[in-house]
Parts: sequence; structure tokens; C-alpha cells
Amino acid sequence: MTDDPKQFSETVSTPVHDPDALERAGWTNAEVIWEQVQQAAEECDRAGDRAEAVELWRGAFDVACEHLDPRDLRLATSAANLGVAARRAGDRAAAVRRLDEALRLWDEGEEWLEALVPAARARSSTFHLRLESRHPGAYDRFPRERFRSLAREGRAVLAARRDGRPDTYDRLARWREERPAGFNDWRRLLAAVLLVAGDDRQ
Repeated sequence: MTDDPKQFSETVSTPVHDPDALERAGWTNAEVIWEQVQQAAEECDRAGDRAEAVELWRGAFDVACEHLDPRDLRLATSAANLGVAARRAGDRAAAVRRLDEALRLWDEGEEWLEALVPAARARSSTFHLRLESRHPGAYDRFPRERFRSLAREGRAVLAARRDGRPDTYDRLARWREERPAGFNDWRRLLAAVLLVAGDDRQ
């Protein structure tokens, strides 16, 4: 595997998005490739090709280390996926080390989380204008709490992986259903939470 985003795009057989569109949204091609590789890994895993899934998880981790902010919660996701792979391979010590690392990275990502920007919304109504005038920041409080709530869910998922507890629903299906069509900060966080490797399958 390589951490070159262009080569990764060929590996997962998914076209790279328009660079201009990504730049306008403040995204990099590497971020899209990370998503594609994580999804491809889960699909390989479900199809029974665990060896390929592990290679993809390793490659995605390399991309995250090379191209993402060290506080980016997607780096924690990649570390957790390597932990799941290590546990499946019977290397309990490496699994614990990776999953503890994932939780540490998640907890250290508070600054990254707070810097995320809710998607712009219209504020044309008189009610919204008055609310913003009387209580600055109140209009954005709800979407920001949604960020925090999703982040708490993500940390719970990592803790479940560390403790060997299974998912209560299909995370990949939820990713496919809820992933925004455009590129924004909600999509960044949603990917970190939902693209964690599935629990052990016998």
C-alpha cells in the first residue's frame, strides 16, 4: 500500500472528485481518498476478504498520518481500525495498544472538534434575526451541540471496540444513508464516527 492519494484512488476504483470543488469546500483529495479506502475496507471485510481489508486499513492510517491534522478525529478512527485488525490476528497486546491510542487521540481532538463549522443556513426570518441580536451565537448552538453529541457517540464506539462489545446497528449502512452529498465539517465528523471497523465477525 502507498499513502499517495492518486494511487489510492485507483486501488478503490472510485473517481477522484473535482479538485476545484474540493478546494472551494476546504477539503483535500486525501480526505476523500481516506473515506473511500475506509469504506472499501469494510466492504472487503464483509465479503470475507479480511487480508485486503487489513491492507486498506493500514493504507488509510498512513494517509491519515501524512495528510490529516494530528488532532483530526479521523486519525483516531484509523488507529481503532488497526486495533480491530490486530485483535483478529490474535495480537492482543497490539490491539489494546492501538485501541487505547485511538481513545487518547479522540480525547485530544477537542480543539479540532470545536473548530468545526456548522453548515450555513438562511437567517432571513424576523425571529432568527431577533434571536441573534439578543443572544449572539444562540442560532448556532443547536448545530454545535449536534457536533458534540456525534463526537460522544464516536468515543463510545471506540470504547466498545476496546472492550470487545458489538455494534447495535449497521454503521456502514448508516454511513451510506447519512453521508452528505457535499463536503463540509459534518461529513468529516460523521466519517470519523461511522467508518470505524465493524465488530469481530466469526
